Amino acid sequence: MKQYISSSFVSGSGGGNKAAVVFDDMGLSEQQMLMLAKKNGFSETAFLDFTKSECNKYKIRYFTPENEVDICGHAALASFYILKQLGCLKENIAFHRSKAGELKVLIENDAVLIQMQKPEIVMEISKGLVMRTIDTNEDEIITNRNGAIDVISTGLRDIILEVSGIETLKSMNVRRESMIKICREYNLIGMHVVSRETIEQDSDFSCRNFAPIVGIDEESATGTSNASLLYYCIRNDNNFDYDRTYKIEQGYFMNSPSNIYAKADKESGSIYVGGIARIDKEEEILI
Repeated sequence: MKQYISSSFVSGSGGGNKAAVVFDDMGLSEQQMLMLAKKNGFSETAFLDFTKSECNKYKIRYFTPENEVDICGHAALASFYILKQLGCLKENIAFHRSKAGELKVLIENDAVLIQMQKPEIVMEISKGLVMRTIDTNEDEIITNRNGAIDVISTGLRDIILEVSGIETLKSMNVRRESMIKICREYNLIGMHVVSRETIEQDSDFSCRNFAPIVGIDEESATGTSNASLLYYCIRNDNNFDYDRTYKIEQGYFMNSPSNIYAKADKESGSIYVGGIARIDKEEEILI
């Protein structure tokens, strides 16, 4: 059985977020998938089930080292990039069958863009609640139009927390146990922290992502969270530009500088997130 190790959302400086992609032609059990995800130790392992795939529609399941999640942007990008490199994709549009539904995949030159699940505001939470999980000063947090903090899902439920600048973003520390407790209480995956002040001049946002409840203390590149960030901007920015593709930098404080690209389709309401991937390793695995 083939397994590929890939880095997604790579930048000109390298970086990216590693995921394993397993070409499951054996019909692995859920227990076997979780065991392999734990063994790999990456934030996500994708299992591409060829027995339940047809034409340009591919069935994929995603596992962290702790449990299964509905969808994962960087592992989806890795999966379709590998399929593209192997010549499996004959057209520029494919479809992604996940627990978040059947979603469109766009192939644009070297980049792969993944349609995320329809965005939704899950809830609003108070600034005070968020302050329990971080060591930032309260005046460095920027709230939404209602003076609260948005929780948004495009497949996974994230706190979207805007802060005042790049230094606040860089110095922020998360109180791990408090974050896990709040995520468990409100059924959240984690917190995506964003600054409009960036490191690279052509970036629109700089981000950090924390999801300790699923074993990810910090992640260098995320798909669903940045789709949720774009929806946050649609809701809160009067000058949001639907004609643009937004560039998001992440992982720069983890020595893994990653570039994520996101765009929204006004007519359909869909948000696409993607970038460039790299195949790091191909190996045979035994279960």
